[in-house]
Amino acid sequence: MLTDHWCASVDATIQLRTGCSPLEQRGPQAVIVHADAWAPVAAVADPNDIRQVVDYEAVFLAIRRLEQDEHSVCLESSILQVMDAIFTIAIVTEAFVSMHKPHVYKGQGTPAISLRLSRAQWNALRR
Repeated sequence: MLTDHWCASVDATIQLRTGCSPLEQRGPQAVIVHADAWAPVAAVADPNDIRQVVDYEAVFLAIRRLEQDEHSVCLESSILQVMDAIFTIAIVTEAFVSMHKPHVYKGQGTPAISLRLSRAQWNALRR
């Protein structure tokens, strides 16, 4: 956890057509998304103006856009799309995104995945 950073979070429940199983691909399923974006306190000129910290709307809209993508067939690619949106915010230095399906999978548990990266790590992956 970063101690000298703002952490802005967005939580949403969306409907995604995900999964490798034919049963899962019949229609959209609920997916819970959590996104954190960290920005250094010292880089924010006016902490009373949340737009200088993190643009919640950019992150939220990226999450909502996932529902419109009929080709989104895995949580992993969906997380990468949300990461893209988070790192378009210049002040963000680190991000965390997690997604999980709240339904029970084959009676065993709930599928979930998460990713935490610094901007430098993200840039290296995107090359």
